[in-house]
Amino acid sequence: MMSTSVDIHTLEQYCQTLYNPPNSESRAEAEKFLDYHCPTFSNAARPNAEHAPHVTSPIQSALLCRSLLENSVNPYAVMFATSRLKSLVEDHFTSFTSAEQHGLRSFVLQHIYQHPDSQPFILAAQAQLFSIITKLGWLENEEFRPLIDNMQVFFQQNEEHRVIGIKLLSAVATEMNFQGTRNAPKSRKAAVGFRDAQLLPMFQCGLNMIRSVLQNIENASGKLKESILQLMKACLTFDFIGALPDESSDESGSIQAPTSWRVVFEEQVYLNVLWECFRSSNPPVSVLAMECLSQAASIRRSIFSTEDSRHAYVQRMMQEIILILTTEVGQRKLQDVGNFHEFCRMLSRFNNTFQLTEICERKEFEQWISAISEFTSRGFHSWKWSPNSVPYLLAFWSKVASSIASASQRSAEYIMTVTVDISRSYLVSRLECVRAVMDGEVDDPLESEEELISTLEKFATIARVKYVESGRIILSKFEETNGSYQRLIQQASSLAGASAGARGSVDIKEQLLVVEMQLTWMVYIMSACIGAREPYQSTSVEDQMDGEMACEILGFINRLQHWASQRPVYLASADAHLYIQSAILYFYTQFRSSYISEDSSKTVKVYTQLSERWGINAPNQFLDVIVNTSLGNLRSSGNLEWKEQEDQLVIRTIRLYTNLAAGYSSVKHIRKLDSTKALLKNHCSSDFRFLTPAKKSSNTAVARSRMNYYTMLSRVLFAEENAEADFWRFVKPWETLLNQVALAFQGKGSLGEEEIRLILLGIFKDLRGFAISITNRKQYNMFFEWFFTAYTPLAIRAIEIWPQDELGIAILRFWHEFVTNKSSRITFDSSSPDGILLFRQTSNILSTLGQNLLGRSTNPGSQWSERYKGIMLYFNIMSVSLSGKYANFGVFKLYGDKALERVLDIFFQLMLATPVEDVVSFPKLSQAYFSVLDVFAAEHMMGLSMMPPAVLGYMFRSLGEIVSLQSADSNCCTLACSAIDKICSFVLNWFIKNKVRNDNESNEVDPDSGMIDSLDSSLTLDLNAYLSANKMSGGSDRQTAHWLVEYVMSNKEILSFLFLAIFQVVAFENRPNHWSLSRPLLGLILLNREFFVEYTNSLVQAQLPVHREALQKAVDGILEGVEVNLSTQNRDRFTTNITAFRRECAQMTLMAVGQQSQDHHGMH
Repeated sequence: MMSTSVDIHTLEQYCQTLYNPPNSESRAEAEKFLDYHCPTFSNAARPNAEHAPHVTSPIQSALLCRSLLENSVNPYAVMFATSRLKSLVEDHFTSFTSAEQHGLRSFVLQHIYQHPDSQPFILAAQAQLFSIITKLGWLENEEFRPLIDNMQVFFQQNEEHRVIGIKLLSAVATEMNFQGTRNAPKSRKAAVGFRDAQLLPMFQCGLNMIRSVLQNIENASGKLKESILQLMKACLTFDFIGALPDESSDESGSIQAPTSWRVVFEEQVYLNVLWECFRSSNPPVSVLAMECLSQAASIRRSIFSTEDSRHAYVQRMMQEIILILTTEVGQRKLQDVGNFHEFCRMLSRFNNTFQLTEICERKEFEQWISAISEFTSRGFHSWKWSPNSVPYLLAFWSKVASSIASASQRSAEYIMTVTVDISRSYLVSRLECVRAVMDGEVDDPLESEEELISTLEKFATIARVKYVESGRIILSKFEETNGSYQRLIQQASSLAGASAGARGSVDIKEQLLVVEMQLTWMVYIMSACIGAREPYQSTSVEDQMDGEMACEILGFINRLQHWASQRPVYLASADAHLYIQSAILYFYTQFRSSYISEDSSKTVKVYTQLSERWGINAPNQFLDVIVNTSLGNLRSSGNLEWKEQEDQLVIRTIRLYTNLAAGYSSVKHIRKLDSTKALLKNHCSSDFRFLTPAKKSSNTAVARSRMNYYTMLSRVLFAEENAEADFWRFVKPWETLLNQVALAFQGKGSLGEEEIRLILLGIFKDLRGFAISITNRKQYNMFFEWFFTAYTPLAIRAIEIWPQDELGIAILRFWHEFVTNKSSRITFDSSSPDGILLFRQTSNILSTLGQNLLGRSTNPGSQWSERYKGIMLYFNIMSVSLSGKYANFGVFKLYGDKALERVLDIFFQLMLATPVEDVVSFPKLSQAYFSVLDVFAAEHMMGLSMMPPAVLGYMFRSLGEIVSLQSADSNCCTLACSAIDKICSFVLNWFIKNKVRNDNESNEVDPDSGMIDSLDSSLTLDLNAYLSANKMSGGSDRQTAHWLVEYVMSNKEILSFLFLAIFQVVAFENRPNHWSLSRPLLGLILLNREFFVEYTNSLVQAQLPVHREALQKAVDGILEGVEVNLSTQNRDRFTTNITAFRRECAQMTLMAVGQQSQDHHGMH
């Protein structure tokens, strides 16, 4: 037992150890000591943590932290006290009285004022603490609202205090803008109140300060300017309407400032000050000024009272942009990378917000667009020091290009001319960057294909504005580069006999690599242009240009394949091979989307070009080209140094094939190709190294490539209606290998143990992928007929031998897919026993797996791989089997078959062997567990004659834990609520039915009299008393209660526990699955009405007097109009009432009444 009191010096020592520990043991000891003396009283941190006897409430812990702040100068102690106060305030703010809240806020503000020389990280933490207190108390404490008045004590002192005061205002604005998951409606209401009352005055305060600084009224440092601009930025980036779900939307959305801000933007003082600040300041102040201007550039258009005021605003922005781009001062400013980047961002946001029509009407338009065009051309070549700015420039021109139809004729023509220059500049800059990438001066943009494609899509929109001219430039550059490539190939061929280290060979290799990368860029660019074609809007001339580009790319592919067949090995590059082939795959993808889609025409001009040069007249012929030329990507060179690149190429090629196979018409075309038929007959080719089982890859995408390959082949195979003959030919290679394994298991074959393991590992990965694409009964029955009887014993035997190996995992994953009845594909004839046989074999597999799992011992750090992954798969297979509806489970009990009993028995043992804490901590295990629990509670649980009390206690405890856990996956929470609802519904419906039956027997009620319909509403709520009256005895004439009814009503603390778990989430948290949470509440309340009344009364009494009446009214409304039944109408009425209750709770600051510490009989 720790000491009950502690001095400040000891606390300082432990705080220093906490933040600067010599080892992990010392840190854990310090954390335990500090948690004991300064507890957070948070169940999320340490549910059963002890604390000092003299610290019995959050306010006492807060007072100790306050004392530490007052009496210590140790930075570690100050930081700990600040962070602990933050935790206490966030978790228990409602337990503080108004006077305590006000006193704590005043103390924090005074402490900050008295210690302006504190270290920056301490000041930042204390500013956040102050802002959190202000936010949480905003609605109830009017004293918290006059923020600028609160800061006057700072503003009237020296510059150091002024900076701190401004930072405090910035921290409040930032915190108000943060929408956490805890009581989000109340947080938003506080944010709205702050926005309406203080945000504009704070912004104007910052604006006046920066204006006085610029007018030299006072001699201010860059630090003061920076803090002022940070405040203004925090105000401008405020989420005015609560519509920004994440930071990414900030780039495209406009600032939805309220009408009260109109005076700021119409008077343009703001613009004058910020542009002056940008011109007269150095980074980082100038960068912040441009960030604020970027926000100003995206103010909503409707904020202006008249069109003239909006036009004046647009014109002023355009004039300032022109000045920056055409004057020497502006040019110098843009030489800084931060200024340059924010200026590009400002241009993009300005063009996104204001319409091209109103921009074109300004007299400065041509000068403005011309200046930006020249700046863009220079910017494209600035990739060495500002590569992240290029996407903003492309976004600007892409928006201009897409809006060109709304511009005047003269402006549109001028823009068209400019876009040709932009296209040329971008193309040249991409070709020039190749050399810099090879020299290591910049990162290679080709490494991230996702970002590359996003950028190219913007470029393609620009290039297609005047596509013929832009296309000619691209083709001309491609032909020039392609000519250089052919000359270099000829030179390399003449040096074929030279050694790899010869000077000429090194030069040729370097030159070839540069040209190949340039051609890669051009293939990507031309492919993006082809993919940007708009159906039904593209002209025949544009389609002809697409055809010319496609012809040139096909010519390059042809030459590349010819050169690859004779190229010396030392001239090859793995990275170049990956990039070139990826560009070609991208070309195929884009061409497919534009010209081989479901609604594309076969008579467009592009096929005229392809027919004249390559003899390709129709989409199916182009598909043949795609398959033939890309199939080589699946083959390996055997060079280990190329393995990483070849793996990536396999992934991208299979992705392309999957894309092609996804289309209804394209998969029909692919199915008829000779190359596809050959692939289906020889799908296990030894050249496909990715099909060779080897050491498990750390790259998940690489590991899944084999499965994805067979998923695609399965879809192609079954694209024809009558594919039975082809199916049997397809499975023949698997059949041969599996027969060899069967002989080896009998001791007759020559295969060794490792060979067997690798063969089965590969085949079951293949079978899983193949089964994924099986979508109907005919296909499934074909596969079932081939595999089930002959090869299921092999699967069971393999699991017995290699249960912990990746082979065992592969078999279980295949079996999970095999027994999943998606799209009702598992449907047997009424006279067929196959459904029952399928579950029996599933039972054998699960029994083998379960017995092994129960006997395993695991290391503390490897529970998932050694144990929980297998348990997860057990739960998953059990879940889909019980819910598959292809086996009548009553048959097993009727005929004494133990198949179902074995599965459930091991299921119960696995539950008890897995701590609840681990179940809710491992997301995949949690998902599997609550999924099977939901299925089990639907029918199978009630069909049992009894369940072990320990299992029931575990089950109910886990259901409550996952609901209470704030970080829990919402789907797991929904499944848990569904299981609780099913159990409660069964118990309540049993009472209702039994009540009706007994009343009918005693009163001889006529079934047609209508009296039965009224029995539900007249059912007594004291179900426990009813249960006692019936005694559940066999001697009674009344029906004996179901064991589940008896268990639940005999352990009503379970109902209380589950009710508390769900009700507190509904009342105090903002979860996305509110509807699912409300469904089990009705049954829990009706089964335990007395506890509901008791708890809600204590909840009301625990609140501040000002809230009690409103809360009592909200509580009374929960059961208003609700009857004692579980009809859909009654449930919906209850859900409506709960929604209203939540809405009322969100308007008040409520203090939760925690669950009393109790053992919950049978729940541990």
